[in-house]
Amino acid sequence: MNKRTAQAFALGLLFAAVFLWAGSSVFAGKEKEKEPEKKVAVSDAKEILEEKGYKVLSSDEFAKLNEKKTEAVKDEKPKEEETAEKKEEVKEEKPFTLVIAGGMSPADVATMLESQGIIDDQTKFERFLIDKGYHTKVQIGKYELKRGLDYDQIAKIITKNR
Repeated sequence: MNKRTAQAFALGLLFAAVFLWAGSSVFAGKEKEKEPEKKVAVSDAKEILEEKGYKVLSSDEFAKLNEKKTEAVKDEKPKEEETAEKKEEVKEEKPFTLVIAGGMSPADVATMLESQGIIDDQTKFERFLIDKGYHTKVQIGKYELKRGLDYDQIAKIITKNR
């Protein structure tokens, strides 16, 4: 590349940059002209909202509503905690029977375990099986599994490496 070619190339880049800058400022100016700012008075805003079906509250009304909500939530918490504890007890007591058939991949096993809540993330479990070399040792059969087992324990059960 000679000196004259390099100068022509640099001049071309300079013109292109100027044209892009000028074009972007022209288009940005047109967008601003399209959307003039509308100033709406508070009373007009309330009317518009009420016409559309919204309810406008004063600060005092909103504070009272929040107090009622807080009281209602406090009353409901003990009931929710009791039902949550009962659900946890039922979930922990009930084991899941995993049936591994011929031709199932580690991804299939992980999907089944995640759908039953035994594991939280099928991708992580599948990656664990592959990283630790368990993916080639999974055995066909029926396995009793329960919540609370870690990935290593589950892998040892389904590979019969207890």
